[in-house]
Amino acid sequence: MALFKFTTDKVIRQLRWVALLVMLLDAACTLIGQPSSFWHDPSTTNENAPIVRFFLSRGVIPFAVGGILYIVGVLFIASITPRRVGLAILFYLLLGHFFGMSSWILYYFRCSHSIWGVFQIGIAVLITLAICREKDGV
Repeated sequence: MALFKFTTDKVIRQLRWVALLVMLLDAACTLIGQPSSFWHDPSTTNENAPIVRFFLSRGVIPFAVGGILYIVGVLFIASITPRRVGLAILFYLLLGHFFGMSSWILYYFRCSHSIWGVFQIGIAVLITLAICREKDGV
C-alpha cells in the first residue's frame, strides 16, 4: 500500500503544468528584475515578498534550491489532496504567482498594459485548455 495516492484527475494534472509555468515565469522576472549590484552583493535584492527576499538575499543558489523545494512541495500537496483542495491550491498558486509576475511586468519593467494583457490571455487560454480537455475529450 502506497503512503500517498497521487491524483489521476486530468484537470489537476494539466493545471499543475500551468501553475509550474506561472511559478517559473514569476521566478524568472524576479531574477531579471534584480539590480546589477545584486550579482556581487545579494543583500541588495529588490524583492517585496519576505520569504522570497530571505532566500534571494543569500544568493541565487539558495533562491533556486528554496524555489525548487517550494515548487515540488506545493505541487506534491496539490497532487495528493482531495480534488477540491488540490484545485484550490493550484488556483491559489496561479493567482498569487501571476500577481507577482504582473507586478514585475507592469511596475518594474514598465511594460504596457497591452503586453500584460498578452500574458493574461495566454494564461487564461492555458487554464481553459487544462480544464476543458477532460470534458471535451481533446
